[in-house]
Formats: sequence, C-alpha cells, structure tokens
Amino acid sequence: MIYPGMLFLHLLSAVAWIGGNILFFAVAPRLRTITPAIRVLGRTFRVLSWSAFALLLTTGAYLVQRGWDWRGWPLSLKLTLVGIALVLKVLHDFWIAPTAARRKGGFFT
Repeated sequence: MIYPGMLFLHLLSAVAWIGGNILFFAVAPRLRTITPAIRVLGRTFRVLSWSAFALLLTTGAYLVQRGWDWRGWPLSLKLTLVGIALVLKVLHDFWIAPTAARRKGGFFT
C-alpha cells in the first residue's frame, strides 16, 4: 500500500528541486552584478536542492518498496533523467562553480 503522505512528500520535494532550479535559472543572471546577493542565493539554494534530492531518493525508494512498479519504462526513464541531473549537479557544485569562483576572484564562493 502506498501512503498518501509519503507520495505528498515525494511530490513536494520534486517541486522544490525542479521549481528551485527554474527560479535560480531565471534569477541568478540578474543578480550577478550584486556579488553578496548571488553568493547568499547560491549557498541557500545548494542546501535546499541537496535536501530535496535526498528526500526524493528516500521517499522514492520507500514508494518502490511499497508497491510502485519499478520494472516499467516510465520509472527507468525517470531514474535515467535523475541520474543525469545528479551528475550535472555534482559537476556544477564541486567543480564548475568553484573553478569559476577562483577565476573571478571569489564571485561564486
């Protein structure tokens, strides 16, 4: 049996992760001229996005354990896309942004 509360948490964390990415994508370029603002926004979003991703993994594993069909192509596609997004996020947070910060004198740190 799938519990509605767990499904709600799963969907809420997906909304936070995806919606946060869209908001950050729209707002960050406009804040680049205000160095402290982009720094605070980036750090806050990093914590939010990693927390939402961890909650997505936890609730997703729970839902699969409780009866979601994990053998179908929709879940396989979803997991592939999540894996790609995770790789891109790791590259950005731990390689691209720190490298850009060093080149721009601490712009993204």
